[in-house]
Amino acid sequence: MQKKLIALAVAGLVAAPAFAQSNVTVYGIADVGVGYGKAGDTTFTGVVDGILSGPRLGFKGSEDLGNGLSAVFVLEQGYSVGTGAPSSTKQFHRQAWAGLKGSFGTVGLGRQYAPGYNYTAKFDVVSAGAVDPQAILGGAAGMSITPGSAARWDNSVTYNLGNMGGVMAEVIYSFQASQAGDDRTDDDKMGVGAGYMAGPIGVGFVFHKLNGASEDTKEYYIAGSYDLGVVKLAGSYQVKDLDDNKDKLAYFGGIIPVGKGNVHVALGALNPEGDDNNSRSFSVGYTHGLSKRTTGYVAVNRTTNDDGAAVGVLAKEAGEGSTAVAAGFRHAF
Repeated sequence: MQKKLIALAVAGLVAAPAFAQSNVTVYGIADVGVGYGKAGDTTFTGVVDGILSGPRLGFKGSEDLGNGLSAVFVLEQGYSVGTGAPSSTKQFHRQAWAGLKGSFGTVGLGRQYAPGYNYTAKFDVVSAGAVDPQAILGGAAGMSITPGSAARWDNSVTYNLGNMGGVMAEVIYSFQASQAGDDRTDDDKMGVGAGYMAGPIGVGFVFHKLNGASEDTKEYYIAGSYDLGVVKLAGSYQVKDLDDNKDKLAYFGGIIPVGKGNVHVALGALNPEGDDNNSRSFSVGYTHGLSKRTTGYVAVNRTTNDDGAAVGVLAKEAGEGSTAVAAGFRHAF
């Protein structure tokens, strides 16, 4: 009996490190508030989600494979705090991928973020939420390089260097079509992101190419940021080129620390191809750290449109200015 107990104890000691080297984390964001919007005769009053960040529930994990190599995975779903409904019919529409991570970076396979999602989040000053001018204007123009965009691509292969001494780089290729032969790559997508972020300085560049059956879309984005201590400034300029029709978006803003909180100020201007269809958007907000994981906020957005444009948040009408006011809190877990 004593020998059996000793054998079990030894086996437990041998097996314990294997279990300790593998972990799974449940994480998420609940962001909800109340909002009011008005544009012309259209008004909105009610509960709103994602003013700062899109609500989500995710699972991520890693297993140590030895020699500095790890197996990693992420499964992430978006949802509405107000209704409890999922944001998509896909089970894990935000992310669903697995890969390998090492000193070389990370290689992933599955549904993953394109560089246009990751880099705009790095250079955004209003938490990439619903009241951010870049998200409002870029979404209206159908740009994939914009905060909170649908730049999560199915059947993709990615390589992400991470941040090595300030240097960042990532590439993605998405196999969209299922047909064989000469038409197989008709709907494929590819993206490249590169930049530098260390100390107070940050710069970034993104290129996306989205193939289409009749025409291709190319998008270019360049951004920079500088932290002066009393204020962090960030700006970007991007172009969406569809069959030589160019939509242009300029964005600039700052984050000003105030006690335990921050004042966020941002403005953007969208100039689509064509006449009398420009839009301009301005936001100011305040975020306050209620705890390490909970942030309270209040924000105001004003978006103005030419006669041929209908852009706004919470409420919008062609040719009318849109005003939105929201207050709430975000809890990360």
